[in-house]
Amino acid sequence: MLITVLVVTAVGLLFGAGALLLFRYQCQQRIDRQHELEKLSAVRSALNYLRNVNGETLAFRYPTGSNRDLGVVVKPVPQIFPVDSYKPPKDHPSYRHFFMERGDFPQTPVVNAWYDENLDFEYGATGATDLEMSNKATAGSGAYGLAFAGTNATIGVKWWVNIGMRGTGGWLEEDYGRRYYFYLENCVGKTSSRSDTIRLCIVRNVTNTVDSSKRPIPVGRQHGWPLLKGERALVFESTPVAGDGVAKRLYDCHCVDDGVVQSLELVRQVDGQTLYNMGLQLAGDKILMFSVGNKGNRTTYLPIFSEVASMSPETYAYFAKGAEVDDEGKIVKAPELRAVFEVEATSNLRETGPLAATEFDFLTDFKVTRAYQFDVFLEHPHSVTNHATVGQKIGEYARANPNYTIITYDTHGTENKGFRRDERELERKRNGW
Repeated sequence: MLITVLVVTAVGLLFGAGALLLFRYQCQQRIDRQHELEKLSAVRSALNYLRNVNGETLAFRYPTGSNRDLGVVVKPVPQIFPVDSYKPPKDHPSYRHFFMERGDFPQTPVVNAWYDENLDFEYGATGATDLEMSNKATAGSGAYGLAFAGTNATIGVKWWVNIGMRGTGGWLEEDYGRRYYFYLENCVGKTSSRSDTIRLCIVRNVTNTVDSSKRPIPVGRQHGWPLLKGERALVFESTPVAGDGVAKRLYDCHCVDDGVVQSLELVRQVDGQTLYNMGLQLAGDKILMFSVGNKGNRTTYLPIFSEVASMSPETYAYFAKGAEVDDEGKIVKAPELRAVFEVEATSNLRETGPLAATEFDFLTDFKVTRAYQFDVFLEHPHSVTNHATVGQKIGEYARANPNYTIITYDTHGTENKGFRRDERELERKRNGW
């Protein structure tokens, strides 16, 4: 009987301890969940507040029902290219990024070919010998950019500026992708049936000194444009059409032999805007056309997106080849890229002389940014700051009456951890568990 009593008592104590531990676990889970919901509320509050600001960094405290205030920090996403204060690795010569609006291009017209090693950009042309390239819209103008002008017989003539983006990698290393875009100030044919075609081409950073026939490649063609056999490019194309509109296209291009390029059209769109920021957005193997601004107003943020297309598996593999990956197979460092601006003259009805009043093409403000505007950070206990989510404004800016919608590209990024769980994990790390 004594043994039976002891056994029953022991079993009862075990059941009681188990029930107590289960109750403790349930309470812990409920508290952790409460803290998690408080974090979500803090992040959503920050995203809602973004509707009333335009580009400022925000830092504030968010009071919670558990009496543990949260720190929330919202920062505008830094521009990837160009970066004036860019500091290269120690094993590279000192250089800075090519910056159109700063007037890095020579202020006197340059003819036919040019390569600047310090800023890593290359100018080339084909089809004529008297083309001119400058960095000002018109003589005496204070606007800097890329201005294409020249002959009065220009059908089939092409100009291009091939810009290196050293030290910035590529879109494949970004969780949400990148945008490559520019501002079109003036283009031949924007108000008539005469037109020039302007292209923004994304290529791999290559240097070629001879082609497949072992012939020397001249200056202006040595850094991946025009394409040589086996090389590929993603191309955004803009052509003005009658009625002050513009036809835009996306191409997946593959050079099957020197001078022979196959182009697969991915997206086509015609709209009524010509003067605005435009380009392409890339994320993984997805690609779309991206534009922002309305009729030259660069302070208005009104993103317009085309339909989404997929590049060919071969093109994706071409741009991903040589990328550095982590243990989980995620790309952490993508190959370096170059951006090529190519202008193809399709009319011989322009005026003669350099930088004529209307018959020239002028673009500026080339930028590479991430595919969103804001990063939101959440300060957990013990001064640990985690990346909570990203934010993108959609809508027209008006300080008196902001009309923004804020979208995010994930579920607010906060892992399922409450304050106390953070503290427990931190304590275990301190004790070497």
